[in-house]
Amino acid sequence: MSQEMPSQHRAKPDMRRHQRILVPGSRLIRVSGVSAGKKQEIEGVITVIGFGGMFIRTSNELPIGAVLRVLLTDLINTLEAECTVRNVASNGFGVEFTRITRENEQKLKALLSAIKP
Repeated sequence: MSQEMPSQHRAKPDMRRHQRILVPGSRLIRVSGVSAGKKQEIEGVITVIGFGGMFIRTSNELPIGAVLRVLLTDLINTLEAECTVRNVASNGFGVEFTRITRENEQKLKALLSAIKP
């Protein structure tokens, strides 16, 4: 006989469509940008990234749904994208890439290939 776990103890299913890659400690990917609404500047470091979005470690605070234009910079490439904040944590926030040019999409693919374990 199987017992069902109470709903508060069940793990939430991972709804992501793309693989996430933990950025190696030896690799620094910086991000800077501006939120569309308040024109608030942000700066941080990417700790997790995938084709669908990334986690930005930062002391800046933005609400869920905030739209921002970001510039990612690492040793190989610089790319720009528009993102929307999807979750907020005490040490930063997760964003979804919502608008990216084909050229920047290719740069993102190259970056992901370079850091993929």
